[in-house]
Amino acid sequence: MFAVIYRSYIKPELEDEYQSLWNQVASYFIQYKGAIGSCLHKTEDGVWLAYSRWPDKATRDASWSSDNSNVNDLSDVIKDAIKKMKDCADQNRILPDICMEVVDDLLLKNSKNF
Repeated sequence: MFAVIYRSYIKPELEDEYQSLWNQVASYFIQYKGAIGSCLHKTEDGVWLAYSRWPDKATRDASWSSDNSNVNDLSDVIKDAIKKMKDCADQNRILPDICMEVVDDLLLKNSKNF
């Protein structure tokens, strides 16, 4: 399992648009690029956090490399949605991506028991 966390401050007047765009992009990666799922959060201090899960790092890198070399493989609709998501962000308050490999996951362990 491989996870990626994207964090950003979103301009308050664009929060609804950002959420809609996130849903469009996350659904695309689940349906066409092998993502297992994604979740969007908003923290108490206003940070928006999107958490995507992948079966492994190779699957994630094949659809979205760290150097953006394969971004041209995405549909124009999704590329446009990603650009619009970036435009929703408060550019004065940038936070870096966080990439993690799942070492232990009780959610996965519990789901195998059912």
